[in-house]
Amino acid sequence: MNQDYSAVSDIDDITEANKQLILQGITGNITPEQVESSTMFAVYLYHVGIANSNYNLFLKLLETNNKWIIDGLVGRKSPDLLFTSLKPSYYLISKAFQLLTSWHPGQIYEKVLLAVLGIIQNGYYKPDDGYRIYALEISDINNLGKFLVEDYDQFQEVNEIILDILDRLTALGEYSENREKSIISKHAYNIRISYFDNTKSLLKMIPKVLLVRLEREDHEVKPTKEFISFFSKRYHN
Repeated sequence: MNQDYSAVSDIDDITEANKQLILQGITGNITPEQVESSTMFAVYLYHVGIANSNYNLFLKLLETNNKWIIDGLVGRKSPDLLFTSLKPSYYLISKAFQLLTSWHPGQIYEKVLLAVLGIIQNGYYKPDDGYRIYALEISDINNLGKFLVEDYDQFQEVNEIILDILDRLTALGEYSENREKSIISKHAYNIRISYFDNTKSLLKMIPKVLLVRLEREDHEVKPTKEFISFFSKRYHN
């Protein structure tokens, strides 16, 4: 990026001067310079705030699954609340499940996972309303449940949100005789119970291939040491 960070006074200066690197970074993040530019663009979006006009950019940055970019995007907010100011939509919910499907447990940066789970939790706060927007399938419930960590207690942040979503989904179709809703509701219930019941296992409810844990890649592209120092002092204090 060849940026003298000690002289930076405005986020806009960085984003304006590095538009092309930002675009490359959003789609690839293959060099430290692209990560740096994308991180500062993420900080810019954090200060602008999410809206219907720009939430696709937030989603694009989440897809990078890069710690530095995500830290810039989330800032000091709770990741699970990142999208809650938006009205649930088919595109937003389907994108959330698409992202869950894309990664195995352990591969996804926790702040990304929490942001995605927040979209789903908000969408199915009233499960029947959420179902009208996006009709869940068994595969969606499996890709949600696979991120439960049985070794962690129910109050661990990720577990707590997933268990809350599953609990709400057990009430799906409670006042109707919709067969599809009933199937989803029972599967959500069974996964939730499998977590709490020491005699059962998620393997009984979720295909084994989905539960394979793959740790985050050690070769994730990082910014330069100069950038890390600048970013940590200015935005992480």
